[in-house]
Amino acid sequence: MARFSNLENYRLAFRLCLLAALTTYTVVGKVGLTQAASAAPTRVVIGYPSPTPRVAPLWIAQDLDFFGKYGLTAQLVLVRNNQMLTAGIAAGDITVGYTGGTTVLGAAAAGVELKVVASFVSRGKGYLIVRPDIKKAADLAGKRIGVQSIGGTLWMYVMLTLEQLGLDTTRDRITLLVIGDQTIIGPALESHVIDAAVLTSRTYIPALKQKGFSVLTEVTPAMAATGIVAKKTMLEKNSDTLENIMKALMEGEYYVMAPGNKSRVVKTIMTKLKLSDPSLAEEGYADVIKEFEPKPYPPLEGLKNMQRLLALQNPRLADINPATLMDTTFMRRLEESGFIAQLQARYRE
Repeated sequence: MARFSNLENYRLAFRLCLLAALTTYTVVGKVGLTQAASAAPTRVVIGYPSPTPRVAPLWIAQDLDFFGKYGLTAQLVLVRNNQMLTAGIAAGDITVGYTGGTTVLGAAAAGVELKVVASFVSRGKGYLIVRPDIKKAADLAGKRIGVQSIGGTLWMYVMLTLEQLGLDTTRDRITLLVIGDQTIIGPALESHVIDAAVLTSRTYIPALKQKGFSVLTEVTPAMAATGIVAKKTMLEKNSDTLENIMKALMEGEYYVMAPGNKSRVVKTIMTKLKLSDPSLAEEGYADVIKEFEPKPYPPLEGLKNMQRLLALQNPRLADINPATLMDTTFMRRLEESGFIAQLQARYRE
């Protein structure tokens, strides 16, 4: 993973991206009449790197105005480039990232202090999907595997999958190509740009299987895959805002996990991912309700696993203590105050 030696360029690029994103990808939070008559809500910008069913708590929090419930108005911005997402958080253009350990570790290598304050997915699942002519692990030798970015989450799933299969990118002449997020990987497979990829959601798999592609193997690594990432100074200077963001997103998570809300969540996934087939959204829904953590504390084991892999790209990361990249203060506060118990009672079926 390259060091962010020119962070200002990424900040400038991000701000240009933000202007477009606010038009194309942003949904402005609704503010109730009662709130509007009282104190103005705090405006926050939440960036996320990839549209998948794991983003459902964020989308639900916006659609059902959980942000407004906790005194916020939120703008959601899709930032596909991890370096631009990091630069946006570092510059203060993004309040928090709905992302994970790759962002925090990449920032640490560049001298930017970000913290994981919650992790909704601490042990995700990846599916290695391959072209029809690939029948066994050895067939991947000399092939091309698509990733979203080098050092990003999908890259990490690929490295863990290859490790599980006893393969090595150098020895086995496996090329990793930067293609884009999971919405782009499917077409890249179909057009023979790549031979394989690891997807973290089954949403995209049925359509590929119909065209002859198959899942060669699955991997379930310990990772700080999806959660809430904030700049260290925000923890110190804007703790109330950060706590309210966490409350809104955790309520979104509990809403998603409640079986009685399935139809509403599936509809949201269909809308956000532009799916016409409800069964595809249900595949994604079935995945995420198994992955979400009811008490989403930052996972040290997952950060260590990520650090080990990312250090292969950037040896500087080997000297970083992963424990310094997480902060459990806010999660402890929400649990000790009874907030989590209230959510459990509210969304118990």
